[in-house]
Amino acid sequence: MKGFGPKNNFKESNKNSNFFENDRLINNAFKLHSEGKISEAKISYQDLIKNGISDPRVYTNLGVIFQSENDYERAVKFYKKSIILFPKSHEAYSNLSRILLETGQYDLAETYLIKVINLKPNFLMAYQNLFHVYYMNNKRKKAENVLYECLKIAPNNPLVFSNLGRFLLEEGNFDEAKKHIKKAIDLKPDFWIAFNNLATLEASEGNLIEAEKNFHKVIKINPNFVEAYVNLGEIKNDLFKIKEAEELFLNSVKIKEDFINGYCSLFRFYEKTNNLIKLKEQLNLQNGNKKIKNELMMYEARVFFREKKFFKAKELIDKVSLNWVQKTDTNTRLNFWSFKAFIEEKLENFNNAYEAFLKSQLNSKYEKCNKALFRNYILDYEKNLDNENFFFKKDSYFKKKNNVCFLIGFPRSGTTLLDTILRSHPEIDVIEEKPIINSLERIIKTQLKCKLSEIYNLTEPEVENLREYYLENILKLSDKKNSRIIIDKFPFQTVSLPLINFIFPEAKIIFAHRHPYDTVLSCFQQCFEPNNAMANLRSLRESSEIYDLSMKVWVRYKENLNLNFTMSKYESLIDDFEVQTKKIMDFLEIKWNPNIKNYRETALNRNKINTPSSSQVIQPLYRSSIAKWENYKLYFNDCHVFLENWVKYFNY
Repeated sequence: MKGFGPKNNFKESNKNSNFFENDRLINNAFKLHSEGKISEAKISYQDLIKNGISDPRVYTNLGVIFQSENDYERAVKFYKKSIILFPKSHEAYSNLSRILLETGQYDLAETYLIKVINLKPNFLMAYQNLFHVYYMNNKRKKAENVLYECLKIAPNNPLVFSNLGRFLLEEGNFDEAKKHIKKAIDLKPDFWIAFNNLATLEASEGNLIEAEKNFHKVIKINPNFVEAYVNLGEIKNDLFKIKEAEELFLNSVKIKEDFINGYCSLFRFYEKTNNLIKLKEQLNLQNGNKKIKNELMMYEARVFFREKKFFKAKELIDKVSLNWVQKTDTNTRLNFWSFKAFIEEKLENFNNAYEAFLKSQLNSKYEKCNKALFRNYILDYEKNLDNENFFFKKDSYFKKKNNVCFLIGFPRSGTTLLDTILRSHPEIDVIEEKPIINSLERIIKTQLKCKLSEIYNLTEPEVENLREYYLENILKLSDKKNSRIIIDKFPFQTVSLPLINFIFPEAKIIFAHRHPYDTVLSCFQQCFEPNNAMANLRSLRESSEIYDLSMKVWVRYKENLNLNFTMSKYESLIDDFEVQTKKIMDFLEIKWNPNIKNYRETALNRNKINTPSSSQVIQPLYRSSIAKWENYKLYFNDCHVFLENWVKYFNY
């Protein structure tokens, strides 16, 4: 019986020996992995598994390698094996959830992340990934709550503050967004991500000079962040610094040769500035670049379209891979369908065009918008007219006079054409769709704690400060220092007239209008940047409804506010150009100038036109867009109830 003792001792010793040997092999594999010797580490991990070593860390790390190689199927397999071996492995759950997030399996990713948080309650990365799950799944409130949980876990983490700031920026909470982004910069003065978010915020507020400065800081800190070059290029373009903008777009693709967004931005820049010669040069230079094969065909087709070679444009656009269209970024996909629709329209394939226009409106960003908020916003302004205090105070505020003018109407009502015509006059400058009035609204709501429905409660000093803020910022955006009048062109500012009239009772108002059906059709045909307002323009019916509401408040404002206004009818401008432009000049108290006739040259010499009309305004005046809606009459059946009254009202 004693003989069993030594035998048992031998087995135990052998087991210990194997344990230490296995541990040595595992640690050696870890060492290779940590030193960046990925191929060798991968072989070592696989050998360990073949030799029967069941260590969850080996499976997790092998999963990490396959995940880095985008081999998600194998990565998932090894993460799941790790979880079976060690059910409390938060690392495996976390990594697995990341794959699910990247592959769009948001609900399952959420399940695993909650498991991670239960296993390790203060694991910041899990909360950050959970935020992305909620964000991508459009669970905005849950996403916001998770960000605040991140703040509790890491109250001094600059990335957390920056991410929260970026989220609040998207929510339209600019003041809180700025506070958190600046906190991130305070914590880390060279934090280029925070500076990028701050620059984006400044641009959204219309503070282009500040945005320009901060994008420059981003590039100085991180000269390889190519997106900043594109963003800064857009800002430079808006500030009329065309050469600098072009150089930035070119630099973005020099730094990163496979930077698809950089190429597309460069192509789009040349098209929007109507520089088809340079666009063709760039397309020829990139000819044969397989990485952007479909992008090249898209823009080559756009050149043919601009040259009125519509059959050639269609032949080329039909060669673009629909599989690529489906998988590409949202903006490119929507622009593809929009462009295809316009080609079909030119070839009078109106049913095909309509179907393509429908696809061009399938922007997931719209799901984050609340179109009802814009409708309530309109009605809030209208409420001011129900209170006599609004009228009592307004007229007594100001004695001085400023050459302030607003070009309003409804989107796609001919405002861009009129804008280009007016800026052709040497004494007139036009500021195109900059959100200065929106900035005033934010100041009123957040700093002055006043509802838009109760602006009559603002004190005279408060209104004077708002007035000065507006004038200061509008002047910053003007590049014609000798202009006698600056026109603020923003169609949807029609609904803000109570505020405009309250602050600037002496302001001149130019109201542009066009046949209601053509206006609505043109709105539906555009790929607008998603926001609460534009979310109302995704279909013919929705566009008709918001058109009806906007015109109703316009009529009420016109009848109840002491507006100094004139009306410009698009069709009359086309038919009798000189008479109509002289009428507007008389209203502006500016002598008519023959240079107005050269508006096409003005358009060609402009920087980027911030509307979908960039190619249209360089064309001679044409009637082809008049009554275009009749080609789509079939699709207007449920719109007549909203539009017919306005057809009569505007005498069409």
